[in-house]
Amino acid sequence: MSRLPLLDESTDPEFAAALADVEKSRGKASNALRSMGHAPEALQRFASVGDYVRYRSTLTAREREIVIVITGRAYEYAMMHHVPLALQAGIGAEEVDAMRRGEVPSTFSGADRALAQYALEFSTPPSVSDETFARLKEFMSPRQITDASFTAAYYVAFALMLAAMKPAPDSAEYVQAGLAWQLKADQS
Repeated sequence: MSRLPLLDESTDPEFAAALADVEKSRGKASNALRSMGHAPEALQRFASVGDYVRYRSTLTAREREIVIVITGRAYEYAMMHHVPLALQAGIGAEEVDAMRRGEVPSTFSGADRALAQYALEFSTPPSVSDETFARLKEFMSPRQITDASFTAAYYVAFALMLAAMKPAPDSAEYVQAGLAWQLKADQS
């Protein structure tokens, strides 16, 4: 159960406006995003970064989900959404399992391996090693590295919010709708 009550958009116009803005990019807001509605402006700004990393960055769907699964691996709420998205993006089930254990899958090579190591170090203090950063630069442009960093940073922050606020899980129907929404976005 959520630690904070979810707001009712029919009785809170400021939340309703923020929610409408969030839903433009996602179709519907998750319980996690709705749980942030007590600070509507912050919700809008936070969701705007999420919109960028999910739908507008230079990362492919596969690259995006590698970063997200690794950075969100300790949070079941995030995995409920992103394991199916990772599979949909062509990442194998055993590879997803390895990333959830905090490992770079042995089947990864080249850019996938460099990106997975980068995301793992990014989300595990103290920081990314010079060697890992140099390896990623062999495969990605400065823009892509920056997009990977924004994606990792957003999901680290999101995961910490999830841990603190403990939103109720979304329904299976919601998760399926999210898969369809992401697939459509990835194909456009």
